[in-house]
Formats: sequence, structure tokens, C-alpha cells
Amino acid sequence: MPNYRSLLLGCGARAVEHMDVYPQLRNMEMVAVCDLVEERRENYRTRYNVPLAFADYETALAEVKPDIVHAVTLPGHRIWEMECAAKAGVKVVIVEKPMAITPSEVAGLDRVVRESGLKIVVNCQRRYFPQFCDGTISDIVRNKLGEVYLVRASAKGNMMGMGPHLMDLLMLFLAEAQPEAVWAMARDWNETSYQSTHRAPQSMFAQYWFPGGVRVLFDCDPDALGTPGEESFWMHLHYDFLGSKGRLYLTQNKGYWYQCEGMAEPIHGESSWDKQGLGGQRDFTQAVADWLDGGAPHLNRFEVSKAVVDALHGALQSVYEGRRVALPHTFTDEQWEELRQRLWTGEK
Repeated sequence: MPNYRSLLLGCGARAVEHMDVYPQLRNMEMVAVCDLVEERRENYRTRYNVPLAFADYETALAEVKPDIVHAVTLPGHRIWEMECAAKAGVKVVIVEKPMAITPSEVAGLDRVVRESGLKIVVNCQRRYFPQFCDGTISDIVRNKLGEVYLVRASAKGNMMGMGPHLMDLLMLFLAEAQPEAVWAMARDWNETSYQSTHRAPQSMFAQYWFPGGVRVLFDCDPDALGTPGEESFWMHLHYDFLGSKGRLYLTQNKGYWYQCEGMAEPIHGESSWDKQGLGGQRDFTQAVADWLDGGAPHLNRFEVSKAVVDALHGALQSVYEGRRVALPHTFTDEQWEELRQRLWTGEK
């Protein structure tokens, strides 16, 4: 079985989880790290006993010739990062979410994938938590609740913070269905703290129409209902599924339960970032090598993640136009910037 050589691009705090799983992986090894800041890259090189460290990305690609790149970087340079990787013969790039901020960035990534054959995988690792990847939650939604007619999905933070994770799991539970229309509202635009790179309306509430008459109330907002008792906004991720024969209640870090007709008591199950996060990251990463070895397509491959961002951009188009819009969206960068300025100044 081939041994895949990996390069870490970006040695910030988020990269710790990418690196911590490598001792548990088969046929994958981290051979180099890359970061502009010497202290950070040397810290990772020594902490994880990585042979090489580089300040320049293109130099690292040329000298290391990696099969896999972990792009644990801020959104904004994704197209260049992917173009460099493709030119260097990289097979797969694992990128952090959000995959892209503007519509043109999504289009640029799509072009790189089509022209080069580069595989892009977005690090929405929750798909590899046991209750998600083994189909437990999807089976409840599709086969036990009867006709699902309403979903409430909510997360703290703006729509490019936890929003990609929220939409990603929603689509997984709905058999990768993509919304047919959306009507959204938003207010304020804050570019402080993490929001300076995860640029989006500070508060957004959308109603999506999915195939089969499923309506989804989608809330990304510092004041969203979120998960009761949770302190960190990164941990707020919550779903309610209502069906003709039952209900499912699911949180990221507080477990889940469902109850259907004929059940005297609800059935409970685990959903825990604290207990499942590292294993999810491990299995997510291992699935990259397994895919390269001819195994199942990765659950977070580009076309899946592109659908997630397209759905979010559709909501922004609805806010921009002030009406329900049919999907797929036709939102442009110019409209994105105009909406940003409108919400930034408080204009409604």
C-alpha cells in the first residue's frame, strides 16, 4: 500500500487537531510544515517531530513533493493555494472551512478541480462522527420520523463561522438534497475577531425549501437558540426534525434523542465534540488516503462542499434582493460587496 507524504500549510492553533491524529493513521506521514512565522513552524516541527520546515509554500511543494496538503489557512488565498498544489502534482488538498467566502472564489476552485483533477476535501470532520458516518441519524430522519416537514437548524456565530458545518450535516441527513429556494433576512456586518476572515452578515435567518416539501429554518446568529448550557459559540450546533410520525432533537455536544409513534419513551444517543472530535478528525483524514487507494469517495469531497457554500450564497442573494429566490443562485461578487456595504452602514 502506498505511503502518502503530507505537508502542513499553516501552523496556527487550528492545525493542532490536524497533526494530533497522524500517529494513528495508516500509510500517511507528515514530512514537512510550512508557515511564514519562524517561531510557529519551528514549534510544530519539534512538537510533532516533523523532518522539514519551510517559510515558502512553493518551495516546500517543490522540495517535498507531497501527495497531500493540509491547508490550515485563512480563507482568501484558496485559489492560489490550490493552483500551486495542482501544479506541483499534489493529489489531495484538505482545506479548512469556510472553503470560500465569495462566489468568484467558489468558481475559481471549481475551475482548478476541473482543469487539473486535483481533489479538494473540506475539513467538516463531523461527518465522520460515528452517529453520522454510520447512518444512524440519517436513518432516523429518513425512515423513522415519517414525512419530515420542518427542520430547525441553528448555530451561534455568523453564517461563515459555524454555518458551513450546520448546512453540511443538514444535507447529509437529507440524503445530500440541495435546496430549491430560499428566503432570508440579515442584519449587521461585523469584521472584528474571527469575523474579519469569516466575512458574512453577523445575523442571518433563512427559510429554505428542500425537495419533498421539507422546510428548513436556518439560523446563524449570536442570539440563536443554539445549545442550552453551552458556553463556547463554536460548540453551538442544534437541529430539530419534525415528521408526521416523530421528532428528532440533536445537538453537537449534548447528545440526541428521538421518539416516534408507538414508543413509550424516547431513545437517546451520544453526540459529543469532546469525546468524538479527535476520532472524527482521524477518520476524516484516513478517509483521504483510503480514497486515493481506490476506496469510497470522501464524504467531504469538493462537489459536496461546493453545494454547501452555494446554499449559503443563495441566502445572501435573497437578502440582497429582499425576496424569495430560486436556487441555484446567481449571486455575484459585486452584489456581495454591495450587500456588505449596505449592512455595514446599517442601511436596510
